[in-house]
Parts: sequence; C-alpha cells; structure tokens
Amino acid sequence: MGGQATQRMLAESTVSGVLLAAGASRRFGADLPKQLWPVAGEALVRRVARRALGSRLSEVIVVVGHQADRVTAALAGLPVRIVENAAHSSGQASSVRAGLEAVSGAASGSLFLPVDQPHLDSRLIDGLIELFEATGGPIVVPTFGGARGAPVLFARSLFPELERLEGDAGGRQLFPLHADEIIELPLADSAALKDVDTPEDRQRLGF
Repeated sequence: MGGQATQRMLAESTVSGVLLAAGASRRFGADLPKQLWPVAGEALVRRVARRALGSRLSEVIVVVGHQADRVTAALAGLPVRIVENAAHSSGQASSVRAGLEAVSGAASGSLFLPVDQPHLDSRLIDGLIELFEATGGPIVVPTFGGARGAPVLFARSLFPELERLEGDAGGRQLFPLHADEIIELPLADSAALKDVDTPEDRQRLGF
C-alpha cells in the first residue's frame, strides 16, 4: 500500500472518485449484499475501493446505504470518505447526488464507480482520467465492442445536471443530452467492465 500511496501523491489528478455502494442488491440472490460478497478473500466493496485508491484519483468517496454499518466496517483502515445515503431506496440518482455533495470544491470532475465490477483495475481508472485531461470531454466512458460500460467520468460543468437527477438510472440519464460530447475509451478486453448482478453472473465470473 505504501507504493500505491507514493504513486498517488506524485501523480494525483484533480478528479474525485465516487464509489456507489448503497444499493440493496435485490437481484443478487444471496444472503450477503454484493457489496460484501467475498472475492479473493475480501469484500467486493473493499476490493474496488483499493483499486480506486491505487489510481490517480485525488480522493475516494464511498456512498453507503443498505447495511451501511457492515459496508463501512468492510472498509476499515482505508483512506476513503464515507457518505451515508438515507434515501438509497429511491434509486441510484440519490447516491450520485449524495456523492457529489462530498466532492472537493477543487475537483475538475468526478468518476462514478460501480461496486459490482470485480475486475475493475487502477489502469482503467487512470486511462479514463488521462483521456479526460487530454480532451476536456464532459463525459468519458470506457467501451468494448461498441458497447459502453462503467465507470463514467463527468466534468464539473455537468455537476448541476447530475444534482437534478431522479430515479435509478444515475448519470447515464445525461448521455442522450450530450450525445455529441461523449468521449469513448475503447478497451481491448471486456473483463474490467463485467459486473455481478445475479446468481448467474456470479457463476459466470467464478464468484
């Protein structure tokens, strides 16, 4: 972890990270919510948070809600900021808003990370940040085979629109409104984009 901390200190960006970990995982079909599902010996939320901390993100904010105490406990010892979304049952947009409220006033953008991509890594996060820095694009998204995935980076100029979102679709509600401004990062492999939502997903990914 010391090496990761040094890397972040030397090459830190002005992009904040918001890890969305508040949902109830209703389709997951297990006794544990997916945030707490063990992957390679650690809770999925901790695994994704560590990958975020190993990137150039200037800060990592974790939005919790469902089983907030247990999810927070799974992050013990990590230098993340915890934000509890009491309205998490109203949909993902409420977690986007809760995360944005905690983002640094100096942030040039915010990268919204899902909690359910076990193979998400720091290199993908840094690739999105680098493309944002190079292009200034208001929305930067990874793709594979022409299909868009997550995480998604939004420039500060779009924060007011994100704060007005409602429902369960999150930031993707802005895609049609900014269709000509979206910058895509094509990936050579789809592994980092695969998420775990259902028992079939767990079986497919070996979890």
